[in-house]
Amino acid sequence: MNELPVHKRKFHAFLSHAHADNKIVDNLNYWLSEAAGIPIWYDARNLLASAQIATELPKAIAQCRAMIIILSESSVASGWVQEEYEAAVSQRTRFKDYRIIPVRIEECDIPGFLETTKWIDLVNGDLHLETANELIASLYYTNMEIKPEITKDIYVSRTWRESEAQLADHMCHQLDKAGFRLIGDSEDQQAFEDGNRVISIISSCGGLAAILPHRGAGNTSKYMLDEIEIARDLHLPTLIIADSSIQLPDDLARSVIHIQGNEINNVSDVLQAGIEDLKEMWKKPDYPHYIFLATDLNPENDQRNQVIRQIIQRVTAMPGIFGENIRESEVQKVITEKISSALMMIADISDDNINTLIEAGIARGANKQFYLVASGPRRRPPFMFRDQQVWHYADDIQLLGIIHKIVYPYRRRVLNNELPKSHMSSP
Repeated sequence: MNELPVHKRKFHAFLSHAHADNKIVDNLNYWLSEAAGIPIWYDARNLLASAQIATELPKAIAQCRAMIIILSESSVASGWVQEEYEAAVSQRTRFKDYRIIPVRIEECDIPGFLETTKWIDLVNGDLHLETANELIASLYYTNMEIKPEITKDIYVSRTWRESEAQLADHMCHQLDKAGFRLIGDSEDQQAFEDGNRVISIISSCGGLAAILPHRGAGNTSKYMLDEIEIARDLHLPTLIIADSSIQLPDDLARSVIHIQGNEINNVSDVLQAGIEDLKEMWKKPDYPHYIFLATDLNPENDQRNQVIRQIIQRVTAMPGIFGENIRESEVQKVITEKISSALMMIADISDDNINTLIEAGIARGANKQFYLVASGPRRRPPFMFRDQQVWHYADDIQLLGIIHKIVYPYRRRVLNNELPKSHMSSP
């Protein structure tokens, strides 16, 4: 079977469970797929009545990016769960980014094959704010705390072809050691379907690093050349390394560090010098990306808001900024500037809260993308927002799912999380 890379697969997770737990699993599937917008393979929906289970389930598992294993007395006793787990282990062996996520919905013995895997506990099978947060977060790479005041983002333009990856991996390792956060577009996005998306991401960084692969006859990657041109148009400092056999336009060739051959030893010294220059030239981005959140000032929502911030940062790799956390002296002015410079904003207009309505109005006036959420039953929004969809939520769990659905299209890639372990000695 010719299997797709994990990031190109249609379903984000396969729900492995015993049918005795269908009531709880139905609710979990509904929250994941409907509230949070996460594509889930669930046999009650995706398995045809005439399907041969023994052959269809392995195929289904290979269409997913992860497996969520529901643990209960019934599922632990089920031979199917262990078989599905073994199929998932086979996926994880071949694809390092395939994930296995155990979720225990009742007191039961943990199977021996899962004892060394961290699991999520759902008390009485019910989702709570923290467990919902854990479940969504488990589908993403390891979190890295974002501190905008010290984080140095650079956009990395590199090859992912296995035959060309060694030099690119080496460059990324050295950039990581130098303290840069390495940014790229999310790998399941169509990078140049919307050129403005890539331009926007590059503009949010303080520099660009690229290592151009030689693909014969003096050619290299057109997409990488396009990304370099974007960075140059934005006047960003760049570190560009290319084999001397690649034919480049004269103006670009003058700013490229040329190397001979594909051996790491041929590039280490010039790479280190180039990284030192990039560190000196790196500048704070003119258009840093972050998501602004406008909420009421009710202290009861502090925990919920912090969980929302965590999910935003885990999914998008961008800071989430709350207006209520801004403490500068001219707070109104600072909030206005923050909203006007944000990539997008989310405003909770529950009870027609005047402050969040004003902040949403600032986003509208600044021509920023914004989203409105509100608790309680559906009702008409205030007049100035009647052309906007309002995402209504009944509780904090549903709100967390909605936040995920809203921010998912804004995600990008942090390459530091994905670097293979380096067995190379430092130059």
